[in-house]
Amino acid sequence: MQTRMPEPPMLLADRVTGIDAEPAALVAGPGARVGGTVWTETDVRGDSWYLDATGRMPAGLMIEAGQADLLLLSWLGVDLLNRGERAYRLLGCEVTFHGPPPGPGDTARYEIHVDGHAEHDGVLLFFFHYDCTVNGERRLSVRDGRAGFFTPAELAASGGVRWSPADSPPGEELPQDPPHVRCPAASFTAAQVRSLAQGRPAACFGRGWEATAAHIRTPRIDEGRLLLLHEVTAFDPSGGPWGRGYLRAETPVSPGDWFFAGHFKNDPCMPGTLMLQGGLQAMAFYLTAMGFTVERDGWRFEPVGEAPFTADCRGQATPGSGRIVYEVFVRGVSAGPEPALYAEVLGSVDGVKAFHGRNVALRLVPDWPLSQWRHTGGPAVEGGGIAVPREERGEPRPVAEADGFSFGRDSLLACAWGRPSEAFGPPYAVFDGTRKVARLPGPPYHFMSRVTSVTGRKGGMREGSEVVAEYDVPADAWYFREGDGRTMPCAVLLEVALQPCGWLASYVGSALTTATDLRFRNLDGSGTVPGEVTPGTGTVRTRARLTRVSRVGDMIIEAFDVACTADGAPLLAVSTVFGYFPSSSFADQPGLPVSAADRARLDEPCAYEADLTARRDPGQPGPMLRMLDRVTGYWPEGGRAGRGRLRAEKEVDPGAWFFRSHFFQDPVQPGSLGIEAMCQLLRHHLRESGLTAGIAFPRFVTTPPGTELSWTYRGQVTPASRRVRIEMEILEAEGTPEGAFALAEATLWNDDTCIYRVRGLGMRVVPGTADGTP
Repeated sequence: MQTRMPEPPMLLADRVTGIDAEPAALVAGPGARVGGTVWTETDVRGDSWYLDATGRMPAGLMIEAGQADLLLLSWLGVDLLNRGERAYRLLGCEVTFHGPPPGPGDTARYEIHVDGHAEHDGVLLFFFHYDCTVNGERRLSVRDGRAGFFTPAELAASGGVRWSPADSPPGEELPQDPPHVRCPAASFTAAQVRSLAQGRPAACFGRGWEATAAHIRTPRIDEGRLLLLHEVTAFDPSGGPWGRGYLRAETPVSPGDWFFAGHFKNDPCMPGTLMLQGGLQAMAFYLTAMGFTVERDGWRFEPVGEAPFTADCRGQATPGSGRIVYEVFVRGVSAGPEPALYAEVLGSVDGVKAFHGRNVALRLVPDWPLSQWRHTGGPAVEGGGIAVPREERGEPRPVAEADGFSFGRDSLLACAWGRPSEAFGPPYAVFDGTRKVARLPGPPYHFMSRVTSVTGRKGGMREGSEVVAEYDVPADAWYFREGDGRTMPCAVLLEVALQPCGWLASYVGSALTTATDLRFRNLDGSGTVPGEVTPGTGTVRTRARLTRVSRVGDMIIEAFDVACTADGAPLLAVSTVFGYFPSSSFADQPGLPVSAADRARLDEPCAYEADLTARRDPGQPGPMLRMLDRVTGYWPEGGRAGRGRLRAEKEVDPGAWFFRSHFFQDPVQPGSLGIEAMCQLLRHHLRESGLTAGIAFPRFVTTPPGTELSWTYRGQVTPASRRVRIEMEILEAEGTPEGAFALAEATLWNDDTCIYRVRGLGMRVVPGTADGTP
């Protein structure tokens, strides 16, 4: 056996930048300096194999990257003493994290010192310490490091760590907060553990975790080769010897496990740092099982900063081992604002206590997916609901600036997925921590390319403030493919108009006027749609003007006038009202007033039913844009005007793409997609009624000129909703071979509550062309 650095993939040091030590000093005789220092660097790249789901180096591997003490010991001549008879093993150290682990683009620099050595019962012991810095900041310090060189017989005879929970009962200084969501399960299968590692907490924990399906980057444990937990065989928030909580996870060991190949050559054993990483995963699992990630989309796990803990190693996992058991003995739990778990972590190999982490502390911290995705790209494609944000520098057109801060694509994406201060500058740094702020939708429901001008003081919250935004229409946009291929759907055009209102509301500082976190919702609107947007439109320009601001307590109401144009031609003109509301306002929303007859119609029997998921008629939306599953009632002569009445519904999928787009940390179905559902039901009526008969290649035009569309919203569809239902009455209808027209009004029900009412929903059918062009 020879003292070696690990081989890939566990070789984490990329280069040695300096050594200050005497070669073979250990055998040089009296007066030789037997200590020394080595400096190494580790480059963290976007394709580094070990990156976690947030794009950072896991804590255990960050410690492991300070592995060049092995090189320094070899330089000092330790193998000349051991003569191939003894193997290196870590015995313990004190670890303190001072900042977040490095991510892509960072270089971790290590300064590693061997401080001295000693001999005990024939075992050569070494003492070391080191620091890791990133961008000149110290992120990790390891003190009181101890390692030894042992014969195979000495390793086999290890009695393990001498620790028992009875030896160190916790005091009363730590909090004992209850779970945010109570999990009834007491154990979890390997499949459930993998589900959490894959970012599907609801599949692991079940009821109460449905909201996590809408997360765009949910906190999770490592996956792939770094998933070190196989199954969780015990979970009890009030269990353990201290009655404060307990978790046990078990993992089989196989000779083919990946880490044996490189750690070490001719001396395979599991790194103690990986055993620590397994313990941290068990702690992260515990925090997740307590429900603390449910409302923390985008957050991540990391060790508590400036909280030293000790790691003791007195055993080993080798290819001949059978099973590792990780145990978490909870000392304290804090619910936040940054949830944290304080625990003793024990790792046993075939019954031998091989690893003990004393006073280990792990927490959840805020993070922003855009910071990662700018280096690694987004996690999916449009069909899955998240478009990959491209790393773009420079703007094709001039963008607006205020106080030296520019409002191009980067800042707009930050308004959706990034640090709020990257969206609006330093005043919004108050939201860069645990507070939440209103967001723009993210791709693929993000329809602002740049802000070209803005008037009014940033943070001034003044009536008369105005923004001009542009949206570059991709000729191959997903909504053309999902729609009729010819024109932008009404829902998207509404978003092109309304999203600059949300941006302007943030620019004028609405959320900065209170210490209460506020949510932003559209309440009312009305307007006309005189034009269409086609794949050849190019750029849509939106001008939004803040016309009214009023406030009652923490509630803020703001009104806007909006106009959209393309090449100077009008496309849409609306007046609309938005509101900022505290979260408490959404606890028990009564919705819109309805009569008993309105409510009875929801369950009125009808022999007619149509499955919209099984048909793809010309003009029918694709799966992504389809907002109805089935028509559950059609009365051709029903309604007040005797022109027809329809009822349709859709089951709510908590993982639907639009929840992940709209909005980050506040998932809600866009109101515009509720209107889109109504448009789809109106198209269904036009077909079923025969009004499109005889029209060649029928093309449907929503809200044609001469009609005014108006809407009122008094509720929301969230991942917790079960079913959306649409009730529609046809008020006018006519048809000829040259075209058809229908006018309707409709309501949308979230489960049993009426939350939307839309009037003036018009649709015209005109002859199209065989090639599908407008």
